[in-house]
Amino acid sequence: MPGGKLKFRKIRLPSTPLYETGVILLLLALGSAIWLDNLNFNQKKPHYLPWKSQALSPDQPASEVSLPEFIRQQLELHGFNSESIAEEKTDEGLIYFSVKTSSSAFRKSKDNLLSALKKRKLKTRVDQQKTPAGENVVTIWLSQNSRTKGWIVFHYPEMVRSRKTLLEAPAPVEVPSAPPAKKVKEAPKVALVIDDLGEDLEFLKELINLRLPLTVAILPRSTYARESAELAARNGLEVIIHLPLEAFNNDHALSAGAEGLITTGMSPREVRANLEENLKLLPQARGLNNHMGSKATSSPELMEVIISFLKERNLYFLDSRTTPRSIAFELALKYEVPAASRQVFLDADEGRIRVRERLQELFNLARKNGQAVGIGHPFPETLEAIKYYLPRAGEFGVQLVPVSALVQKSEEKR
Repeated sequence: MPGGKLKFRKIRLPSTPLYETGVILLLLALGSAIWLDNLNFNQKKPHYLPWKSQALSPDQPASEVSLPEFIRQQLELHGFNSESIAEEKTDEGLIYFSVKTSSSAFRKSKDNLLSALKKRKLKTRVDQQKTPAGENVVTIWLSQNSRTKGWIVFHYPEMVRSRKTLLEAPAPVEVPSAPPAKKVKEAPKVALVIDDLGEDLEFLKELINLRLPLTVAILPRSTYARESAELAARNGLEVIIHLPLEAFNNDHALSAGAEGLITTGMSPREVRANLEENLKLLPQARGLNNHMGSKATSSPELMEVIISFLKERNLYFLDSRTTPRSIAFELALKYEVPAASRQVFLDADEGRIRVRERLQELFNLARKNGQAVGIGHPFPETLEAIKYYLPRAGEFGVQLVPVSALVQKSEEKR
């Protein structure tokens, strides 16, 4: 070490093909490990690196992601576990999210979530109701440019105080006059009628299996009229007579279900005899609605006979409104006969391709007006749609009832 200075020798690593290959393989292995760890993180699996959530940040433009992805990201960003979120998409392209949560978690995140949806230029409406089992169901309706986009539905149980808290609670203080309890707003009501029954017991059994308060309109002279009425009434469905009435199109007199047709040319005695016979065939009936009848329901003379009969027998009338010229509903109210009027036909379109859309229309009308009546028919497409939507009516902010729960008894209630 001459001169007291240290000398360092530079070590040159060997540059061989084998060494360079090893370095490349090492880098590839490291990259693969990092990629797999990130994949596990995104899939909520065990991971080792401190990854940050990829949820949408406040500064990230919402337009960069699809609406379903945006909603899921916002739900997770506001504290809802991905495992508690179920996502569906209807055939019409509407979005549906179901979230299982707790009362405190929902209240904590509600305002921030609504604010985030508003920034996405989504209009929201919040409906809340309680199921018979005590579960709270809160539906956030999403719309954009006056079109429904979908729903976010939160389910959470009513918050119950623990037994310990109840025991430790101080004795209640007597109050001279306690204010009345706040009345819970009742959900809008929807009645759904299935017409033309009496020829297919299997379809009726499918309706019974739904265990819903439906109303069935049975053709009184159909093959299985008696059996259908007995089976329906025994299983909690409301039965009404589906009364064949004359239409402007005379060809309808020869169509299926026209047996026992009542026409405008009949005498009052003939009409009453026909009605008497129908009621004997279907004694379970709570009322009746018209099958066809565009001409008959436009005739004050004929409808007065029918309405008078209903009043005597304490039955209600449902106007199927097969023509805008019908005076039947107004006439029933004039004579103080309980009556209702159909708002939506579910399956009147050619090919019956819009049943689900019509059900949505029915729900919307009920929310707007407080109640609505829809009529469907025993078609496979109709059965498929009501199996999907009706058991979930509460999630759409409405409750199902029989027609008798919606009838009006006088013009004053209109």
